[in-house]
Amino acid sequence: MLRSVLCLTILCTGTVYGAVKHIPIRSGVALKPGEAYTARVESAKPVEIGWTAVQANPCTMDCIRLTLMSDTNPLPFASARGAQGKYTPTNGKIIVEYKNVSQQPVTIDVYRLERTCDAEACKLFDPSKKGNWLVFKIDEFKSITNSTDTSYSVISGVVESGRAFRIHVVWWTDEKGAGFMGCPRWIKGYVDNHTPKEKYRPYIISGMNVGDENNIVLKSIDDCVPLAPHFGVPEKNVFK
Repeated sequence: MLRSVLCLTILCTGTVYGAVKHIPIRSGVALKPGEAYTARVESAKPVEIGWTAVQANPCTMDCIRLTLMSDTNPLPFASARGAQGKYTPTNGKIIVEYKNVSQQPVTIDVYRLERTCDAEACKLFDPSKKGNWLVFKIDEFKSITNSTDTSYSVISGVVESGRAFRIHVVWWTDEKGAGFMGCPRWIKGYVDNHTPKEKYRPYIISGMNVGDENNIVLKSIDDCVPLAPHFGVPEKNVFK
């Protein structure tokens, strides 16, 4: 499945906690209406590739259709400004076609993305560890402490079963501001204002535990929501 977002990443300089670097594959590709450019990358492992429209007059509709030609079942995806995705090679190659499906000339930059993990949160876990899905159905928050760069929080409280917990929750690693950045602010508000737990319980925090039973580190957060009594999850994945 293609994962795409608008290309709004900038290469950071100076003091940074995480960085995304663009390595050009081909820049300034001028495509006439109906014309296509095919990028070919040789790799033995997945590669993150992106494109950005750079012509003076931005597209007013989806103008570039991207197709992962090296996939056995290519699914086209169109966008107006740019997109990026992580693609798995087939026979050591990744082949992506970018076609101008609009009625105006479009110029694009195509590049690989290299991400570095320099956030304070990166010191908490081994990035090669896949982890296990773990869900916290929280009855009450007791405390929250945020790291200096806001990349992670240490949260304590009580889950629905009555068991106390203290966990590290990773909010971002390579793109500051990505993910559920509102969550630590909301949770801190509950704690600081002594908000009655009836106002938010059960609060769901769901992600991948890349720590261990005595030192839970939750990353790749996929849910962080209050008042979710009907949140469905297998019991084996619930912290009790």
